[in-house]
Amino acid sequence: MRRWRPWLISLLVTCVIFGYLLSQIELTQLIDAAVSMDPTYLWMFTILLLLGTVARAIRFWLLLGRSVSVSLLILITMSRNLFIDLLPARLGELSYVYLLTKRGGKATEDGLASVFLAILFDLIALAPLLLLAILMVGSGNSMSRTLLATSAVILGLVGFSVMRLVVPVGNWATRRLAVNERSSWIAKSVKLVKRTVEALKEVQQRKIFVRVLLVSMVVRLCKFGSYYFLVLAIMTPLGYPMAALGFFRVFLGVVSAELAAALPISGLGGFGTFEAAWTLSFSQLGFSTEHAVMSGILAHAVSQIVEYVLGIVALAYLMRPGRTQS
Repeated sequence: MRRWRPWLISLLVTCVIFGYLLSQIELTQLIDAAVSMDPTYLWMFTILLLLGTVARAIRFWLLLGRSVSVSLLILITMSRNLFIDLLPARLGELSYVYLLTKRGGKATEDGLASVFLAILFDLIALAPLLLLAILMVGSGNSMSRTLLATSAVILGLVGFSVMRLVVPVGNWATRRLAVNERSSWIAKSVKLVKRTVEALKEVQQRKIFVRVLLVSMVVRLCKFGSYYFLVLAIMTPLGYPMAALGFFRVFLGVVSAELAAALPISGLGGFGTFEAAWTLSFSQLGFSTEHAVMSGILAHAVSQIVEYVLGIVALAYLMRPGRTQS
């Protein structure tokens, strides 16, 4: 029973939140909005989603010292995206580590180190985009703007601070823990810390910090750009003018939903918490409650369907017998 408890809690969260959200709209409205989505914008969404996946794979390629082919990393990243959507609190990142080990021939420590560094670069890349969005939108009360701006600054500072502290703290930790390396879990921890420190040193020595940061910016822009076109696909048929659907306005709403989906306690597959955060943020940005609810449900459903299909195809290809990196 304990094994199923997290899944049951997630299912309960999804049911409760969806029950409330669906009570705010008519089901026929949701169906009409789904049928009337603009196919051109949907294609743009899919293209940017694929470009973001390629950019993410290129970033892993750089972080891994170009030791794994980009084509293999694209397939692994597509599979990773599937599990990121399915599992709470970004536990899906572990699927990337597993596939990189099994199909890329890399050590587990290499995979974990590249994930850790990728997350740090994501934080650093997101901070200026979030600040720019707040300046460009300039709507909402001063308290919400101050809170968002403070969050953006904290994200950037945390990313840079951790990046700067990884090497000295990592060296200190390995020296302190080395005494007890006979303990298996301590030995593994020491090995992981050492590899993470080495990976960051390699980034610094190869002078690819700026390059990885720029690729991370592309990853973020493709991610939120794809959602922008998805919002256009949903909202323009509902009568919203383009002037009301500015990129940075949509960006702020999507960031809130993405952060909610990454919480330790979330709905099954992120469903429920994502839509609730989306509805709250888009309502604050001036959208009607009905349209905020409908756009949140449809945006999440469409993005999940596309990533599930791509992820399943990529995973099936990777899991073929004898499939290893050439």
